[in-house]
Amino acid sequence: MRIEHIAMYVNDLEAARDFFMKYFNAVSNYGYHNKTTDFQSYFLCFEDGARLKIMNKPAIEDMEKPFAAILTG
Repeated sequence: MRIEHIAMYVNDLEAARDFFMKYFNAVSNYGYHNKTTDFQSYFLCFEDGARLKIMNKPAIEDMEKPFAAILTG
């Protein structure tokens, strides 16, 4: 099985885009912005063909996420 692309919401769309471009050599499209809903996104393409869609919509509440330790053993 091969995953073609995944999508994730981020708080800072431009910073996330810059991060993946700098550290993972991603190539970005020009982006998408729906002015009615204020939804914005970029598709980032990686050398192996995988793609990541990063998205932001300011109206979505960013709930606090508790720290969860993962124990192995």
